[in-house]
Amino acid sequence: MRDTIFISHANPENNYFAAWLASKLRLLGYKVWVDVKDIKPGQYFNRDFEKVIKEDAIRFLAVVSNDYIIKSKRDDTGVMNEILCARTIKDIDGFIVPLHYDSSDFGEFTVGLRGRLAIPFNENWADGLHELVKYLEEANIPREEHQNNTIQFWHEAQKIKSEPIEKEEKYLTNWFPATLPEHIYIHQPEVLIEREFMFMPFSYIREGDRLISFVSKETIQGFTKISSSHKFTVTDLFNNDTIQVDEYFQLIEPNKKLVKLMNKIFRSNLVRNKMRIYEQANRREIFHFPYSPENKKQVRLKQIGKTRRTVIGVTSEFTWYFAISHAASTFPYPNYKIFYHLVFADNNGKHLKSDDQHELRRSLPSDWFNRKWLETLLAMMLKISNYDIDNQIKIEVDTIKFLTVDVLPIEIISSIGYKEPTNEIEPEILS
Repeated sequence: MRDTIFISHANPENNYFAAWLASKLRLLGYKVWVDVKDIKPGQYFNRDFEKVIKEDAIRFLAVVSNDYIIKSKRDDTGVMNEILCARTIKDIDGFIVPLHYDSSDFGEFTVGLRGRLAIPFNENWADGLHELVKYLEEANIPREEHQNNTIQFWHEAQKIKSEPIEKEEKYLTNWFPATLPEHIYIHQPEVLIEREFMFMPFSYIREGDRLISFVSKETIQGFTKISSSHKFTVTDLFNNDTIQVDEYFQLIEPNKKLVKLMNKIFRSNLVRNKMRIYEQANRREIFHFPYSPENKKQVRLKQIGKTRRTVIGVTSEFTWYFAISHAASTFPYPNYKIFYHLVFADNNGKHLKSDDQHELRRSLPSDWFNRKWLETLLAMMLKISNYDIDNQIKIEVDTIKFLTVDVLPIEIISSIGYKEPTNEIEPEILS
Protein backbone atom coordinates (compact mmCIF):
# COMPACT_ATOMS: atom_id res chain seq x y z
CA MET A 1 0.00 0.00 0.00
CA ARG A 2 1.34 3.41 -0.95
CA ASP A 3 1.11 5.58 2.18
CA THR A 4 4.51 7.28 2.47
CA ILE A 5 5.50 10.88 1.76
CA PHE A 6 9.04 10.95 0.34
CA ILE A 7 11.07 14.11 1.00
CA SER A 8 13.86 14.72 -1.50
CA HIS A 9 16.34 17.45 -0.56
CA ALA A 10 19.96 18.54 -0.81
CA ASN A 11 21.93 16.69 1.87
CA PRO A 12 23.44 18.14 4.04
CA GLU A 13 22.68 21.72 2.97
CA ASN A 14 18.92 21.55 3.56
CA ASN A 15 18.89 18.90 6.30
CA TYR A 16 17.50 21.24 8.95
CA PHE A 17 14.47 22.17 6.86
CA ALA A 18 13.90 18.57 5.75
CA ALA A 19 13.99 17.36 9.37
CA TRP A 20 11.67 20.19 10.43
CA LEU A 21 9.18 19.39 7.68
CA ALA A 22 9.30 15.65 8.37
CA SER A 23 8.73 16.25 12.09
CA LYS A 24 5.69 18.45 11.42
CA LEU A 25 4.16 15.95 8.99
CA ARG A 26 4.80 13.02 11.33
CA LEU A 27 3.19 14.94 14.17
CA LEU A 28 0.11 15.27 11.95
CA GLY A 29 0.07 11.52 11.42
CA TYR A 30 1.66 11.22 7.99
CA LYS A 31 4.19 8.49 7.27
CA VAL A 32 7.37 10.18 6.04
CA TRP A 33 10.67 8.99 4.57
CA VAL A 34 13.63 11.37 4.65
CA ASP A 35 17.37 10.84 4.78
CA VAL A 36 19.18 13.39 6.97
CA LYS A 37 22.22 11.27 7.81
CA ASP A 38 25.58 12.88 7.17
CA ILE A 39 27.13 12.00 3.82
CA LYS A 40 30.89 12.35 3.69
CA PRO A 41 32.83 12.98 0.47
CA GLY A 42 33.29 9.74 -1.46
CA GLN A 43 30.34 8.01 0.19
CA TYR A 44 27.42 6.83 -1.92
CA PHE A 45 23.93 8.05 -1.18
CA ASN A 46 21.25 5.96 0.53
CA ARG A 47 20.09 3.23 -1.88
CA ASP A 48 16.85 2.59 0.08
CA PHE A 49 15.23 5.47 -1.75
CA GLU A 50 14.55 3.44 -4.89
CA LYS A 51 12.40 0.84 -3.14
CA VAL A 52 10.52 3.50 -1.18
CA ILE A 53 9.74 5.60 -4.27
CA LYS A 54 8.72 2.65 -6.45
CA GLU A 55 6.73 0.69 -3.86
CA ASP A 56 5.71 2.87 -0.89
CA ALA A 57 5.62 6.56 -1.82
CA ILE A 58 2.31 8.25 -2.55
CA ARG A 59 3.88 11.71 -2.98
CA PHE A 60 7.40 12.89 -3.79
CA LEU A 61 8.12 16.27 -2.17
CA ALA A 62 11.10 17.97 -3.83
CA VAL A 63 12.63 20.67 -1.61
CA VAL A 64 13.83 22.95 -4.40
CA SER A 65 16.69 25.20 -3.39
CA ASN A 66 19.75 26.57 -5.15
CA ASP A 67 21.75 23.62 -3.77
CA TYR A 68 19.07 21.16 -4.90
CA ILE A 69 19.09 22.56 -8.44
CA ILE A 70 22.89 22.33 -8.65
CA LYS A 71 22.87 18.70 -7.48
CA SER A 72 20.00 17.80 -9.80
CA LYS A 73 22.20 18.70 -12.77
CA ARG A 74 25.22 16.66 -11.68
CA ASP A 75 25.56 13.07 -12.76
CA ASP A 76 24.94 10.37 -10.20
CA THR A 77 24.08 12.57 -7.22
CA GLY A 78 21.44 11.49 -4.74
CA VAL A 79 19.15 14.31 -5.88
CA MET A 80 19.46 13.42 -9.58
CA ASN A 81 18.83 9.71 -8.96
CA GLU A 82 15.81 10.41 -6.74
CA ILE A 83 14.25 12.67 -9.40
CA LEU A 84 14.94 10.16 -12.19
CA CYS A 85 13.35 7.40 -10.11
CA ALA A 86 10.33 9.58 -9.23
CA ARG A 87 9.73 10.37 -12.91
CA THR A 88 9.19 6.66 -13.60
CA ILE A 89 5.98 6.74 -11.52
CA LYS A 90 3.25 7.31 -14.10
CA ASP A 91 0.17 5.89 -12.40
CA ILE A 92 -0.18 8.57 -9.69
CA ASP A 93 -1.36 11.95 -10.93
CA GLY A 94 0.64 14.80 -9.37
CA PHE A 95 3.15 12.41 -7.79
CA ILE A 96 5.98 14.98 -7.79
CA VAL A 97 5.27 18.14 -5.73
CA PRO A 98 7.95 20.87 -5.71
CA LEU A 99 8.39 22.92 -2.53
CA HIS A 100 9.98 26.30 -3.29
CA TYR A 101 12.41 26.63 -0.38
CA ASP A 102 14.59 29.68 -1.10
CA SER A 103 15.28 32.38 -3.70
CA SER A 104 15.99 29.85 -6.46
CA ASP A 105 14.69 30.79 -9.91
CA PHE A 106 11.71 28.84 -11.29
CA GLY A 107 13.40 28.94 -14.68
CA GLU A 108 16.32 26.97 -13.27
CA PHE A 109 14.15 24.10 -11.98
CA THR A 110 15.37 20.81 -13.38
CA VAL A 111 13.46 18.73 -15.93
CA GLY A 112 10.72 16.86 -14.12
CA LEU A 113 10.06 19.78 -11.78
CA ARG A 114 9.85 22.68 -14.23
CA GLY A 115 6.28 23.67 -15.06
CA ARG A 116 4.78 22.09 -11.96
CA LEU A 117 2.99 24.32 -9.46
CA ALA A 118 5.30 24.72 -6.45
CA ILE A 119 4.16 25.24 -2.86
CA PRO A 120 5.98 28.33 -1.52
CA PHE A 121 8.03 27.95 1.65
CA ASN A 122 10.50 30.72 0.72
CA GLU A 123 8.60 33.51 2.50
CA ASN A 124 7.24 31.76 5.58
CA TRP A 125 7.63 28.11 6.59
CA ALA A 126 4.39 28.08 8.58
CA ASP A 127 2.37 29.41 5.62
CA GLY A 128 4.01 26.86 3.33
CA LEU A 129 3.21 24.04 5.74
CA HIS A 130 -0.41 25.18 5.97
CA GLU A 131 -0.75 25.12 2.17
CA LEU A 132 1.00 21.73 1.91
CA VAL A 133 -1.25 20.12 4.53
CA LYS A 134 -4.33 21.55 2.81
CA TYR A 135 -3.14 19.96 -0.44
CA LEU A 136 -2.45 16.59 1.23
CA GLU A 137 -5.91 16.59 2.81
CA GLU A 138 -7.60 17.42 -0.49
CA ALA A 139 -5.58 14.62 -2.15
CA ASN A 140 -6.75 12.19 0.57
CA ILE A 141 -3.21 11.21 1.52
CA PRO A 142 -3.62 8.63 4.32
CA ARG A 143 -2.52 9.38 7.85
CA GLU A 144 -2.77 7.87 11.31
CA GLU A 145 -3.65 9.45 14.66
CA HIS A 146 -0.03 10.61 15.05
CA GLN A 147 3.48 9.27 14.82
CA ASN A 148 4.79 8.38 18.29
CA ASN A 149 8.47 8.83 17.51
CA THR A 150 8.37 12.46 16.32
CA ILE A 151 10.47 13.90 19.15
CA GLN A 152 12.91 11.02 18.97
CA PHE A 153 13.30 11.55 15.22
CA TRP A 154 13.93 15.30 15.70
CA HIS A 155 16.56 14.62 18.37
CA GLU A 156 18.29 12.08 16.16
CA ALA A 157 18.21 14.39 13.14
CA GLN A 158 19.71 17.26 15.16
CA LYS A 159 22.10 14.94 17.03
CA ILE A 160 20.55 15.87 20.37
CA LYS A 161 21.45 13.29 23.01
CA SER A 162 20.79 15.09 26.29
CA GLU A 163 18.18 13.89 28.78
CA PRO A 164 16.78 15.52 31.95
CA ILE A 165 18.58 14.59 35.14
CA GLU A 166 17.73 15.22 38.78
CA LYS A 167 20.14 17.90 39.96
CA GLU A 168 19.87 21.49 41.05
CA GLU A 169 20.63 23.71 38.07
CA LYS A 170 20.93 27.45 37.64
CA TYR A 171 19.25 28.88 34.54
CA LEU A 172 19.75 32.40 33.23
CA THR A 173 16.75 34.20 31.72
CA ASN A 174 16.77 36.97 29.11
CA TRP A 175 15.50 39.47 31.71
CA PHE A 176 18.17 42.03 32.62
CA PRO A 177 17.48 44.05 35.80
CA ALA A 178 17.42 47.83 35.43
CA THR A 179 17.87 50.51 38.08
CA LEU A 180 16.04 53.75 37.43
CA PRO A 181 16.67 57.22 38.89
CA GLU A 182 14.51 57.97 41.91
CA HIS A 183 12.61 60.86 40.31
CA ILE A 184 10.92 61.54 37.00
CA TYR A 185 9.77 64.92 35.67
CA ILE A 186 6.81 66.19 33.67
CA HIS A 187 7.64 69.52 32.03
CA GLN A 188 5.41 71.96 30.16
CA PRO A 189 7.43 74.15 27.77
CA GLU A 190 6.16 77.65 27.09
CA VAL A 191 6.20 76.78 23.40
CA LEU A 192 6.82 73.17 22.37
CA ILE A 193 9.27 73.30 19.47
CA GLU A 194 10.92 69.90 19.13
CA ARG A 195 13.87 71.15 17.08
CA GLU A 196 15.04 72.99 20.21
CA PHE A 197 15.82 69.57 21.70
CA MET A 198 17.90 68.30 18.77
CA PHE A 199 21.13 68.79 20.67
CA MET A 200 19.88 67.70 24.08
CA PRO A 201 21.76 64.46 24.81
CA PHE A 202 19.01 63.03 27.03
CA SER A 203 15.82 61.17 26.12
CA TYR A 204 12.23 62.27 26.66
CA ILE A 205 8.78 61.31 25.41
CA ARG A 206 5.99 63.67 24.49
CA GLU A 207 2.47 63.42 25.93
CA GLY A 208 0.24 66.22 24.66
CA ASP A 209 1.96 69.49 25.44
CA ARG A 210 4.12 67.87 28.15
CA LEU A 211 7.54 66.24 28.15
CA ILE A 212 8.20 63.23 30.37
CA SER A 213 11.83 62.60 31.21
CA PHE A 214 14.41 61.90 33.90
CA VAL A 215 15.87 65.31 32.97
CA SER A 216 15.49 67.87 35.75
CA LYS A 217 14.00 71.33 35.35
CA GLU A 218 17.45 72.89 35.76
CA THR A 219 18.87 70.87 32.86
CA ILE A 220 15.98 71.24 30.42
CA GLN A 221 15.86 75.01 30.91
CA GLY A 222 19.18 75.08 29.08
CA PHE A 223 17.31 74.06 25.92
CA THR A 224 13.87 75.72 26.19
CA LYS A 225 11.75 77.92 28.43
CA ILE A 226 9.56 75.99 30.87
CA SER A 227 6.21 77.30 32.12
CA SER A 228 5.74 74.50 34.68
CA SER A 229 7.60 71.45 35.94
CA HIS A 230 6.47 68.68 38.30
CA LYS A 231 8.59 66.05 40.01
CA PHE A 232 7.32 62.56 40.93
CA THR A 233 8.94 59.45 42.30
CA VAL A 234 9.23 56.55 39.87
CA THR A 235 7.14 54.45 42.27
CA ASP A 236 4.30 56.97 41.79
CA LEU A 237 4.13 55.85 38.17
CA PHE A 238 4.23 52.17 39.20
CA ASN A 239 1.43 52.40 41.72
CA ASN A 240 -1.18 54.67 40.13
CA ASP A 241 -3.57 54.24 37.22
CA THR A 242 -3.69 58.01 36.71
CA ILE A 243 -1.71 60.96 38.06
CA GLN A 244 -3.26 64.42 38.32
CA VAL A 245 -0.25 66.54 37.37
CA ASP A 246 -1.95 69.92 37.65
CA GLU A 247 -5.32 71.54 37.08
CA TYR A 248 -5.09 71.06 33.32
CA PHE A 249 -3.23 67.80 32.79
CA GLN A 250 -3.87 64.24 33.91
CA LEU A 251 -1.37 61.48 33.07
CA ILE A 252 -3.29 58.31 32.16
CA GLU A 253 -1.63 54.88 32.50
CA PRO A 254 1.64 56.38 33.77
CA ASN A 255 3.33 52.97 33.95
CA LYS A 256 2.99 52.58 30.17
CA LYS A 257 4.55 56.01 29.67
CA LEU A 258 7.47 54.96 31.86
CA VAL A 259 7.99 51.80 29.80
CA LYS A 260 7.88 53.87 26.60
CA LEU A 261 10.54 56.20 28.02
CA MET A 262 12.72 53.25 29.08
CA ASN A 263 12.54 51.78 25.57
CA LYS A 264 13.51 55.09 23.99
CA ILE A 265 16.45 55.52 26.37
CA PHE A 266 17.83 52.05 25.60
CA ARG A 267 17.37 52.50 21.85
CA SER A 268 19.15 55.87 21.94
CA ASN A 269 22.06 54.26 23.75
CA LEU A 270 22.39 51.57 21.06
CA VAL A 271 22.38 54.25 18.37
CA ARG A 272 25.05 56.19 20.27
CA ASN A 273 27.10 52.98 20.29
CA LYS A 274 26.99 53.27 16.46
CA MET A 275 25.12 49.99 16.11
CA ARG A 276 23.47 49.23 12.77
CA ILE A 277 19.70 48.81 12.53
CA TYR A 278 18.05 45.99 10.59
CA GLU A 279 14.27 46.25 10.23
CA GLN A 280 12.46 42.92 10.21
CA ALA A 281 9.32 42.21 8.17
CA ASN A 282 7.15 43.09 11.20
CA ARG A 283 8.99 46.46 11.39
CA ARG A 284 10.76 45.48 14.59
CA GLU A 285 14.20 47.05 14.80
CA ILE A 286 17.12 44.83 15.73
CA PHE A 287 20.62 46.12 16.39
CA HIS A 288 24.09 44.78 15.68
CA PHE A 289 27.62 46.12 15.70
CA PRO A 290 28.98 47.10 12.28
CA TYR A 291 31.83 45.11 10.79
CA SER A 292 35.30 46.23 11.81
CA PRO A 293 38.49 44.38 12.78
CA GLU A 294 37.86 45.51 16.38
CA ASN A 295 34.23 44.36 16.49
CA LYS A 296 35.20 41.04 14.93
CA LYS A 297 37.53 40.23 17.83
CA GLN A 298 36.41 37.72 20.43
CA VAL A 299 34.78 39.20 23.51
CA ARG A 300 36.45 38.04 26.72
CA LEU A 301 33.90 36.96 29.31
CA LYS A 302 36.36 36.24 32.08
CA GLN A 303 34.98 39.02 34.31
CA ILE A 304 31.59 37.25 34.38
CA GLY A 305 33.02 33.74 34.70
CA LYS A 306 32.50 32.61 31.10
CA THR A 307 34.72 31.93 28.10
CA ARG A 308 35.09 33.98 24.88
CA ARG A 309 32.54 34.59 22.17
CA THR A 310 32.39 36.47 18.88
CA VAL A 311 29.44 38.65 17.87
CA ILE A 312 30.48 38.79 14.21
CA GLY A 313 31.59 35.90 12.02
CA VAL A 314 32.87 35.85 8.44
CA THR A 315 32.51 32.90 6.08
CA SER A 316 33.54 32.60 2.45
CA GLU A 317 30.00 33.56 1.31
CA PHE A 318 28.55 35.90 3.92
CA THR A 319 29.04 37.67 7.25
CA TRP A 320 26.80 36.94 10.21
CA TYR A 321 26.03 39.42 12.96
CA PHE A 322 24.64 38.64 16.40
CA ALA A 323 21.85 41.17 16.98
CA ILE A 324 19.45 42.12 19.75
CA SER A 325 16.06 43.73 20.23
CA HIS A 326 14.62 44.92 23.55
CA ALA A 327 11.38 45.40 25.45
CA ALA A 328 11.26 47.29 28.72
CA SER A 329 9.05 46.20 31.61
CA THR A 330 8.39 47.25 35.19
CA PHE A 331 7.07 43.86 36.35
CA PRO A 332 7.98 42.41 38.77
CA TYR A 333 10.57 45.19 38.90
CA PRO A 334 12.25 47.33 36.21
CA ASN A 335 14.01 45.19 33.60
CA TYR A 336 14.74 44.83 29.92
CA LYS A 337 13.87 41.67 28.05
CA ILE A 338 16.65 41.23 25.51
CA PHE A 339 15.88 39.05 22.49
CA TYR A 340 18.64 37.70 20.27
CA HIS A 341 18.69 37.41 16.49
CA LEU A 342 21.10 36.73 13.64
CA VAL A 343 21.48 39.11 10.71
CA PHE A 344 23.34 38.25 7.52
CA ALA A 345 25.13 40.48 5.04
CA ASP A 346 27.36 39.97 2.06
CA ASN A 347 31.05 40.47 2.66
CA ASN A 348 30.72 44.11 1.58
CA GLY A 349 28.35 44.77 4.48
CA LYS A 350 25.06 44.91 2.52
CA HIS A 351 22.20 43.15 4.31
CA LEU A 352 20.93 40.10 2.40
CA LYS A 353 17.37 39.87 1.12
CA SER A 354 14.72 38.67 3.56
CA ASP A 355 14.34 35.19 2.04
CA ASP A 356 18.10 34.63 2.24
CA GLN A 357 18.06 35.92 5.82
CA HIS A 358 15.32 33.44 6.66
CA GLU A 359 17.14 30.48 5.11
CA LEU A 360 20.45 31.23 6.83
CA ARG A 361 18.78 31.82 10.21
CA ARG A 362 17.42 28.28 9.99
CA SER A 363 20.64 26.63 8.84
CA LEU A 364 23.72 28.35 10.29
CA PRO A 365 22.81 28.22 14.02
CA SER A 366 21.16 24.77 13.89
CA ASP A 367 24.05 23.36 15.96
CA TRP A 368 24.22 26.26 18.43
CA PHE A 369 23.20 24.93 21.82
CA ASN A 370 21.72 26.96 24.68
CA ARG A 371 25.10 27.74 26.20
CA LYS A 372 26.41 29.31 23.00
CA TRP A 373 23.32 31.49 22.50
CA LEU A 374 23.47 32.63 26.14
CA GLU A 375 27.20 33.35 26.19
CA THR A 376 27.00 35.24 22.89
CA LEU A 377 24.15 37.31 24.33
CA LEU A 378 26.26 38.05 27.41
CA ALA A 379 29.17 39.00 25.15
CA MET A 380 26.88 41.42 23.34
CA MET A 381 25.70 43.02 26.59
CA LEU A 382 29.26 43.28 27.91
CA LYS A 383 30.42 44.90 24.68
CA ILE A 384 27.54 47.41 24.81
CA SER A 385 28.59 48.25 28.38
CA ASN A 386 32.10 49.01 27.07
CA TYR A 387 33.38 46.32 29.47
CA ASP A 388 32.18 48.24 32.51
CA ILE A 389 33.99 47.17 35.69
CA ASP A 390 30.65 46.99 37.55
CA ASN A 391 29.09 44.81 34.80
CA GLN A 392 26.48 47.45 34.04
CA ILE A 393 25.32 49.35 31.00
CA LYS A 394 25.29 52.91 32.30
CA ILE A 395 23.09 55.29 30.32
CA GLU A 396 23.23 58.96 31.27
CA VAL A 397 19.67 60.31 31.51
CA ASP A 398 20.54 63.69 33.06
CA THR A 399 23.72 65.42 34.09
CA ILE A 400 25.60 62.84 36.22
CA LYS A 401 22.41 60.78 36.57
CA PHE A 402 22.16 57.27 35.14
CA LEU A 403 19.78 54.48 34.26
CA THR A 404 21.72 51.22 34.62
CA VAL A 405 21.13 47.77 33.15
CA ASP A 406 22.89 44.73 34.57
CA VAL A 407 25.02 42.76 32.12
CA LEU A 408 24.02 39.54 33.90
CA PRO A 409 20.35 38.50 33.66
CA ILE A 410 17.95 37.26 36.32
CA GLU A 411 18.67 33.69 37.52
CA ILE A 412 16.23 30.86 38.13
CA ILE A 413 17.06 27.76 40.19
CA SER A 414 15.53 24.43 39.10
CA SER A 415 15.64 20.95 40.64
CA ILE A 416 15.89 19.45 37.13
CA GLY A 417 18.94 19.81 34.91
CA TYR A 418 20.41 18.27 31.78
CA LYS A 419 23.75 17.54 30.22
CA GLU A 420 24.17 19.77 27.20
CA PRO A 421 26.07 18.55 24.11
CA THR A 422 29.53 20.03 23.68
CA ASN A 423 30.30 19.17 20.07
CA GLU A 424 29.76 22.68 18.78
CA ILE A 425 30.70 23.32 15.18
CA GLU A 426 31.78 26.85 14.33
CA PRO A 427 31.26 28.22 10.82
CA GLU A 428 34.40 28.58 8.77
CA ILE A 429 36.15 31.76 9.85
CA LEU A 430 38.38 33.69 7.44
CA SER A 431 41.34 35.55 8.86
